Amino acid sequence: MARAKKKLNIHDALSKIQECISLLPGEDDKQRISKDIHDIITELNTLKNNIYLLPDESEKHQLSQAVHTLISFLDSLNDKPHLADTIFPKVKKAGKAKISTVNFDDLRKHLEELPTDQLMSELSKHKKNTLLELCSKLNITTSSRQTKDILIDKIFKLGFANRRGYDLLSNRQS
Repeated sequence: MARAKKKLNIHDALSKIQECISLLPGEDDKQRISKDIHDIITELNTLKNNIYLLPDESEKHQLSQAVHTLISFLDSLNDKPHLADTIFPKVKKAGKAKISTVNFDDLRKHLEELPTDQLMSELSKHKKNTLLELCSKLNITTSSRQTKDILIDKIFKLGFANRRGYDLLSNRQS
């Protein structure tokens, strides 16, 4: 009976081996695994070579001295501002456009007091946004797409020249 038990154990072992054989990789899997192992070895060799490129103790010391020298040089620039400005020119930051705080009532009074021939040159001194706002205060229809010269022309003709002409005509008729 003892022999029968051994046969059953051997039989079970052989059947388990048979099941495991089907789990072994095929030719495609063997090639893929072999390629993956080759890729891993290549990456490890690259890492090994990169480790050799890291600075040794003497290079670390040289680098440390160079950094110290550079810091000393930059500190010495505090005593020589002209040299600092030459080496490191200051970069102007683009600032926000300043919002003009124009009192339009005062501007209108000022423009009304000017002679007709000076009116155009005085209007050209102002920014387009100011001219647009002035147009709206004078009830002149405009568009923000219009150029500064067109706005000046409209303000001159519709805002002041026509009004002065009407005033002259009304004084003559009286």
